[in-house]
Formats: sequence, structure tokens, C-alpha cells
Amino acid sequence: MRNFLRFVAFYFLAGVAFVVLVRDDPVALILDLGASLPTSAIFFVQKAWWLILAFVALFFVLPKGELVSRIPRAFVVLMACNLFFLTFTMVKTSLPYALPFWADPPLAEIDRLLHFGVDPYVLTHAVGSWIPPGAAMALYMGIWLVPAMYLPVILVLFDGDRARVGRFLLLYCVGWALLGSVLALGGMSAGPIFYDRLLGGERFAGLIAALEASGISDSTVGGVQDFLWSVYESGTQGVGSGISAFPSVHVGMACVVSLYLYERARWLAPLALAVVAAFQFLSVHLGWHYAVDGYVSIAVIVATWAWAKRRQSAKAAPEMADFSPETI
Repeated sequence: MRNFLRFVAFYFLAGVAFVVLVRDDPVALILDLGASLPTSAIFFVQKAWWLILAFVALFFVLPKGELVSRIPRAFVVLMACNLFFLTFTMVKTSLPYALPFWADPPLAEIDRLLHFGVDPYVLTHAVGSWIPPGAAMALYMGIWLVPAMYLPVILVLFDGDRARVGRFLLLYCVGWALLGSVLALGGMSAGPIFYDRLLGGERFAGLIAALEASGISDSTVGGVQDFLWSVYESGTQGVGSGISAFPSVHVGMACVVSLYLYERARWLAPLALAVVAAFQFLSVHLGWHYAVDGYVSIAVIVATWAWAKRRQSAKAAPEMADFSPETI
């Protein structure tokens, strides 16, 4: 857990340095971040009340002393998560000031090549036009929010396996910081929904028509997309704002949560696979991402997970050898 807190501090300082280098008004942005911290704590209580109830329920089945000792740690980690996410927002809104959007045309062409000459959104709307916009919104931007943003708090409150906690704290940092900041800067892209607004033309006119026909444009999803574009045009920032498509943090963090479900109970593997598939599908269907954005995120998260498990197993082997019959 200390390594996680150190990383949050490093990410914050690196984010501040980045903003100072690329923005004309860095002090205002940093002060805005600080002013948002108390609000973000209230946001957690509003969105994650069910986590609090679940933790209280544990007092009926587990030793109270152990549970009480987790509360101060969980509060510290909650504040760290809030700082982490607000730093992420500050960095994300500043990425276009460091490097212009350049990767949309090649990403769109890669998508067509991978899907036999067809844009992936055509496929998703052909099979998923029946999906209610409200249900898509509830899953993609509602249910996803708490586990994706506050996974470290969940780990502190509910998981006593130190190796697993360390592994998924690493994946959390990779999902947000590596995918959402470092790789996002290298592959600056706005995504299909903003392609024509950014570059002009009608490359994704078919997507816009499909979103309008399905009612997505008139739903909360469409409102969020318009909000993000207005924030981008104004050069300001808001909680959760910023435009960046490649790679997909949404799909990446869905993959992290799915791997955690799988590790906690192997029989949840079908559900874990379904979660990743659903978020990959919706990321394209709603216009946020190119399909390749999600493919890359899944590959990075799964590769990091496999590496972390192998590394932890290699470190544990000598320790186990010390307790083998031959050495006792």
C-alpha cells in the first residue's frame, strides 16, 4: 500500500510539472484541482454507499478488531484515489496542449483493416440497435464508475491477500496512468464521435446517423459527449473531462475488474469475460472509441497481470523452499 501512495504522490508531482510546462494558466488549473478534493469525497459517498453498507455487514461475520483497523487505511486510500483521479483529469485535459490530435485517421483505417473493410460501429449497430440508451449508459458510465475509480478502497476494505492487493494496485495504476496518460499522449486521438468535428468532412457521418436513429444522441450519453466537446473548445477542465480515445481506459479498467473477479472466484470467469466483451462492444457502439483502442488496453492489462503473477510466484518460490522438509 505504501508503494501505491508513493506512486500517487509521484503521479501528482509529474502531473503538476506537465501542466506547468504545457498550459498558459497552470496555477488556476492546479488550484481548481485542490478545490475539487472535498467534493470528490462527497461524490464517493453518493456513488459508493453500497460499498459502505457491505463493509458494515462484515461486522456480523468477521472479527471486529480487524475490520476497525481497516477503516483509517481505507480513508487514506480514498483521499489518494481522489487526488489520483483529479490529477488524471488535469493531465488529460492538458494532453492536446502538448501534442495535437494526429492518430484518428490511422486508427480509423486500422479498424477497417481489422474488421474486413467495415467500420466496427456498423457491426455493433447492426446487431445492437435494440439496446436501450439508458441501459447502455447505466452500464458503461454508471456501474463501471465505482469499481474503476475506487478499486484500491475496495481492496483495503475487503481483501486480506497482500500479494493479490499489490498485483491489482499495480493494474489500477497501469490502467489509469499508463493507458490514460502516457500511451494516450503518444497516440493522441479524439475518437469516432469527435472525428468529423475535429477534422471536418463526413468520415463518421454514418455513426452520427446511427446514434441519432438509436436515440443515443438524445440520451445522457449524447449530453456527456457534447459537454466534453464544449470543455475541450473552451480550454477549461471539469471532473471527468478531457478527450482522449487511444487506448481505452474504460475497457482497460473493465478488464482489471474482470480479472479481479476471476481471481476471487474462478467460477466467475464467464461473467468476467462477458464484462470485458460488453465494455469493448459499448465503447464502439456509443462512438467513444475505435475497436483497436480496447484491443490494445486489454492486451496491456492482461500482459501486466500475467507478468505480475509470474514475478510474485518467482519471489515466493525461495521463501517456500525455506520451509520445505529438506531444510527443516
